[in-house]
Amino acid sequence: MAKAKPNLDWLTKAQRQLNKDSAFRKLGSTDLKLGLLIGDVARLVTFEAFEISSILEMDSEDVRDADLVINMSVREWNAYLRQRKAGKAASLMSVDVETPVVYAQNPLKRLLFERYNLSIQAFVDRGAKLAA
Repeated sequence: MAKAKPNLDWLTKAQRQLNKDSAFRKLGSTDLKLGLLIGDVARLVTFEAFEISSILEMDSEDVRDADLVINMSVREWNAYLRQRKAGKAASLMSVDVETPVVYAQNPLKRLLFERYNLSIQAFVDRGAKLAA
């Protein structure tokens, strides 16, 4: 049986769209290295000021360089994107309260999730719309 792949094909397209979106900029300046660890696939998304400056493929071990890491199984991630697109899933902040999916190197870095959650959620939600 083929191993399921995480839906991450939308990352660059969401980056381009959000970097042009004035509503995204109105969320405020975001300075954050966000790791996505979905199954054994890892990406590093760098938010700088009012844009998403880069998205890099990385080894799952290197995700430790991120300020925050969203860590989900492939099945959980793909289901979350489908449910967000349909308007049936809670925000990452709410999901994380029930079942931890956001991790940080230390408690101070963990506070970045609360500080930047709207920008992170906007990125994931744009991806949910593009992933279909």
